[in-house]
Amino acid sequence: MLVAEKKPAVRWKRYQTKPPTERTVRDWFGGDSTFGITVIFGKASGGLVSRDFDIMVAYEDWALSHPQLAASLPTVETRRGRHVYCRANEKHISEVRSRLGKPDGTGAITFPNGELRAGVGCYSVVPPSQHPSGTTYRWLNPPSDFRIVNLVESGLVMSPDDTERTEKTESTEEYRGILRSTEAIGVKGGEFFGDLPWDSNIQRDVLETLPTRSGMRNNNVFELARTLKAIPTLTDAPGKHLRPYVRFWHEQALPVIGTKAFEETWIDFLKGWSRVKFPKGSGPMSGILSRALEAELPKEAIVYEQEPLQLLVSLCRELQRVHGDSPFFLSCRKAGQLLHVPFKTENRWLFLLVQDGVLDLVIQGSMSGHQASRFRYTGAT
Repeated sequence: MLVAEKKPAVRWKRYQTKPPTERTVRDWFGGDSTFGITVIFGKASGGLVSRDFDIMVAYEDWALSHPQLAASLPTVETRRGRHVYCRANEKHISEVRSRLGKPDGTGAITFPNGELRAGVGCYSVVPPSQHPSGTTYRWLNPPSDFRIVNLVESGLVMSPDDTERTEKTESTEEYRGILRSTEAIGVKGGEFFGDLPWDSNIQRDVLETLPTRSGMRNNNVFELARTLKAIPTLTDAPGKHLRPYVRFWHEQALPVIGTKAFEETWIDFLKGWSRVKFPKGSGPMSGILSRALEAELPKEAIVYEQEPLQLLVSLCRELQRVHGDSPFFLSCRKAGQLLHVPFKTENRWLFLLVQDGVLDLVIQGSMSGHQASRFRYTGAT
């Protein structure tokens, strides 16, 4: 199990050869647990293996070559691509690791387009966990059967020759532009961006906002806006000056988006740029909580005896200030994390604030649908 930073929340070496007991698992996830879920590969899970495709086009190339496996093997949609799961026997895994030059090593084996997780020392996040970026892992092929496959014949393992070839060509048309440089789309960075900032770090950040399938364009354009807002020299720039970044993004996204006309992406970006309240990485809720802590308590909070409950009222006021006249989202679990109070207590407190008229419940949330409730603060803002 993992915390938000994708780091183990417990010492996990002992579980690489022997799985935890049911009681241990219940202890991990009992009570107010906010952990995600992970699986450990190798002996502990009966030879479980994962092939991580971090470049979407690489996964598509594999799926076209192995359609039956792509349709049947358990597959997870990730932030950047796909994780394909299967099983392999211990001897075969050892042979594969030897073939790839890592016979005695542990951990994942890195390819230019992803990783192979097989054997001791590997773990991976699985649905319904949430990536630190906010993306939720989702099963595309549910895990009904982890079948045993030959990792080489299935195409899930790259041979040393394939690895060398991919290292030379991964930034060219072979991967249809997902990692293309500015030179590969016919422009030079310095000439294309003029006086605007552009380097390998910015290019990487922009590429991380690319959609991985049709239907994601609009949301990912907004993530591009948040990413550019996080660059200090661009934070206050007029949106119309940022056309080169959007053009570059659109060229890279063309293989997977349904809307091909650049003008539509440009319009969506211009609309999104003015709506960005929190640049990427700014941690909006932590900033709102800081303001709630520093501000004078609302008069509606003074009638309550418990300081965390008073702070909850102040937090709701700050959330309403950010959202203007619109209702704001707030889950009892998120409120509990911020105020260091069990989420069941937060649930009772939010109920109380609604009953006392401090909050209006606009839309009731759903635990099963992972939807937070929407409220409106009724006091003075």
